[in-house]
Amino acid sequence: MNYYLFLPISALIINTLLISYVFARRFRSAVIRDFLRFVLFLNLWLVSYILYWSMLPPEWMTPIFKLSCFTWIPVGLLFLETVYRFLNIRSTILLPFFRFSVVLTIFLTASTNWIIKGSILYDWGYELEPGILFVPFSSVAVSGPAIWGLYLLIKERLRTKQRKIKQQLNYWILGTTIALGISAYTELFNLDGQGRFLFVPLSPAAISIQAFFIFVAITRYGFLNISLERIAVELFRDIHDGIILTKENHEFFFANQAAIAILDGSPSREGLFKPEWHFANYREEQDHIPRDYQLIGHSALQFIELTVSEIKITENESGTLYLLRDITEKKAAQEKIHQLYSQIVNDLEIARVTQASIITQKFPDKGSYRIHSFFQPIDKVGGDMLRVIEHPGERVDILFADVSGHGIASAMVGGMLSIAFQIISEKKLSPKESLFEIHEMLSKVVLHHHISAVYASFYPQENRVRFSYAGHHPMLVFRGGKIYPLEGEGRILLAVKELHLNDYHFDLLSSDRLLFYSDGLYEVKNDLGEIFGYDEFLDWIQGMADRDTRSLLEAAHRKALEFGNGKHNDDLAMLALEIGP
Repeated sequence: MNYYLFLPISALIINTLLISYVFARRFRSAVIRDFLRFVLFLNLWLVSYILYWSMLPPEWMTPIFKLSCFTWIPVGLLFLETVYRFLNIRSTILLPFFRFSVVLTIFLTASTNWIIKGSILYDWGYELEPGILFVPFSSVAVSGPAIWGLYLLIKERLRTKQRKIKQQLNYWILGTTIALGISAYTELFNLDGQGRFLFVPLSPAAISIQAFFIFVAITRYGFLNISLERIAVELFRDIHDGIILTKENHEFFFANQAAIAILDGSPSREGLFKPEWHFANYREEQDHIPRDYQLIGHSALQFIELTVSEIKITENESGTLYLLRDITEKKAAQEKIHQLYSQIVNDLEIARVTQASIITQKFPDKGSYRIHSFFQPIDKVGGDMLRVIEHPGERVDILFADVSGHGIASAMVGGMLSIAFQIISEKKLSPKESLFEIHEMLSKVVLHHHISAVYASFYPQENRVRFSYAGHHPMLVFRGGKIYPLEGEGRILLAVKELHLNDYHFDLLSSDRLLFYSDGLYEVKNDLGEIFGYDEFLDWIQGMADRDTRSLLEAAHRKALEFGNGKHNDDLAMLALEIGP
């Protein structure tokens, strides 16, 4: 019986117990996943030792040594990857280099005699016979990453100020140093002049020692954070937003990959995380309202929405949760929207001034008649238009129109309508002919709007008004405390190619008033969606017939706003022609 088998078998049992303990208390953690992978390969290496020392047929041994190289060559690399994951750091050069070295070493070992050229029988069993490249390749591929990982652990141990992390690292470093020293010495330097081992390699014992120290670090100091506090971590690991957890006094506890990516590296410095290190003009606030900050130390502008709140990590310990959301694109979009909005506001103001210039606001003040008006668009600019052009000694032309829609587009059509009215009025045609001319002029350029209008020509010497409707509601005549609608028919402009229009006339008397008004006054809606209504408007305005013209217009405006609870859903426009006594 080969008593030397006690070494790898006992080490296998001890290491398997460690794996079982960690696996039983595991959760979805990249650190624990890498650690379990590392110790699993250590177990496979121990199984290989059992095969080596089981006194199998000699002709089997060289192939077994070559085929089992995948169990021990990657061990140093897997240890280094666990260290990188535990310390939450990245490597763009060394880790890829070691990975390549491991793959190359396995390939050369399995396919050539440069790494392993045979097997040698000892008292305890078979050992590999090293080839000419065994020492340099095993040093680079196996010992190199293990030594570098140990260096990173020692560096973190000297840097961190967290007592608990220090204790964890103390045991990990001590166990790894002893294991690495024993294994390296008995595997690489325990050779005589002919390259034979002087005594049995103690790698299995080294693995048992490391497993013991790691177990103590887990049970006493929460190594790998296998404790209740990891439940909190589990909640946040896969969230797409950045999550950073700190304990009391800003002691860094956890950051998910999203937070590391946002901050472009580890959030902690000397085991602490302070927001003011990363966010410009950061201030502690008592509320939990998200606030926007610019990241410090980034060449390109990057903005983060940061939410800070208290969180219970364990039953006895509270901490702070920082929720990071990259809003750089949102900020850029908001800036573009703000610029666009400013441009639109500026354009609207220009359009408002332009519309104000094309809507008649000053009227001829004659002894025989007066004109009053009121205009309030639903937006900065609207679709209603009223213009008055006086032809001294002859007549006064009035165009009262409503362009479909609202806003800039309707205002532009209103501007074209105003220009067309200016041109047509000079021809001194009848109202019907004038509307025909306007229709023909605009139908070639206005494709998506229609216009309802009334064209009236007032002849002061006769006190006669001639008018024509194009889809517009009747004007109202105020006479003797009563109102009389001036009925008429006519098709709306720009809606159909063939128009049907008529000319009408009406003789006004002294003190008569002729009222033009927009449909916004009676189509106004209340909060229930109910419309004021045309008949109700006529009944209401009948009660206002005795008021003077200016107060009548103001009362009509107030009535519309009162019914709409301070709002109106269309332009409000009125024009009153008042005949002198």
